[in-house]
Amino acid sequence: MARTSTKPKKEDSAVRSSRGRPRDPGLEDRVFDAAIALYAEVGWAGFNFDALAKRSGVGKDALYRRWGASRPGLLRQTLEARWYGIAPIDTGSIREDLLALARMWLRLRTGPHGKVGLHMMVDTTRFPEVAEILEGYREDTVRQARAIVRRAIDRREIPSTTNPGLVLDIVVGGVTNHVATTPQRLRPAMTAKMDEFAESLVDVVLGGVTRPR
Repeated sequence: MARTSTKPKKEDSAVRSSRGRPRDPGLEDRVFDAAIALYAEVGWAGFNFDALAKRSGVGKDALYRRWGASRPGLLRQTLEARWYGIAPIDTGSIREDLLALARMWLRLRTGPHGKVGLHMMVDTTRFPEVAEILEGYREDTVRQARAIVRRAIDRREIPSTTNPGLVLDIVVGGVTNHVATTPQRLRPAMTAKMDEFAESLVDVVLGGVTRPR
């Protein structure tokens, strides 16, 4: 009777090794870091898995296993993780909440990935797939931002007639315009005084909101 070998075949070992391979815990961080930098530089037109694989050091196979072929889905997750998250700002004070929002927006617009916001505005008008994926993202972020004002109304810090959208437009728009219109030669001085600008902006807004009519 022939003796049956119990030694596993190389093919079987390879299959078990592949199936049992642990998920790389740092993969998403590396991809998100590379993706936000890539999008800031080239926008949607150059945002592809080939360029992302080279920049992140993550193989294309790994990218497809994690995100399939969904570039829009990857872009949205990248924005949530590295640009503007959905987590609410809630300090219990309208002034501190608006200051946190203004300071965050200043950091984003003056940081190394400051052109992300510009690419988002352009790409949503040029590419339907970007407009579709960013519509929900924008709605979520606007909803969270407006909640800052609504909570302040509930706490009776500001009048019930206050328009949440208008308050947020003034704060976010004020920051955006301030950064966009500052000449490059004055950027260092602007960056050094970002907190001071945020406080002045928020105090002007709240002064208008609480001023008796």
